[in-house]
Amino acid sequence: MTDLALLDQLRRTAEELRQAFSDERSAIAALDHARLEALAQLKQSLATTLAEIHRQLPDPGQPIVRDLFAAIRLEAQATSMLARTAADAVRGLLGYEATAGYDRRAKTVTRGPSRYLATY
Repeated sequence: MTDLALLDQLRRTAEELRQAFSDERSAIAALDHARLEALAQLKQSLATTLAEIHRQLPDPGQPIVRDLFAAIRLEAQATSMLARTAADAVRGLLGYEATAGYDRRAKTVTRGPSRYLATY
């Protein structure tokens, strides 16, 4: 494959991955677990494809390649922040509270719900 063809394939795959991140944010907002599972598999496949294309590039340090990966990184960070916020919100609704301490593994200590949620 020529350098231009590889760059075009890299760009198309990167755009697919960015779209998957966007879809994942929508699924997180809707708490759609089934869609999140499907998107996780799609993202894994696209990431593998990106890595293969990146290895084939003669000059992976080109500005266009760096810019594509910076855009992907930005999408991943936005998705991660939304997932963390959603998880915190759900934990809050369930009555879990974060305390000011950390355990031996440097994870925030949480206190269980102070109320019981009953369904009838």
